Amino acid sequence: MIATSSITQTQFYREFLMGRGDFDPAEFGVSLDKASFTDQMVDEFNLVYKGGWTIDELCLHPDEAKRFCVDTKRKFGYYDLPDDIILRAVMNRRKRPNA
Repeated sequence: MIATSSITQTQFYREFLMGRGDFDPAEFGVSLDKASFTDQMVDEFNLVYKGGWTIDELCLHPDEAKRFCVDTKRKFGYYDLPDDIILRAVMNRRKRPNA
């Protein structure tokens, strides 16, 4: 008999995706601690968009968000870093500026 899980697929993905904010950059080949990595992503976002767009506006333009992530990964050599980690770092700093 095949064992079934007590957690639904929807619950699994909700927990998996929401847990992505709690990560160690080393998991993705980044040799910075989380605070320094976040600083680097926020600085890059500010350099690229120079106050013209917010992170919320960027996320409303998925092609541009993808381009930003690809360019950022190429610039820093973070080829294994998922796009959502880059965007979450910038979003989380906006939500919690002192974190």
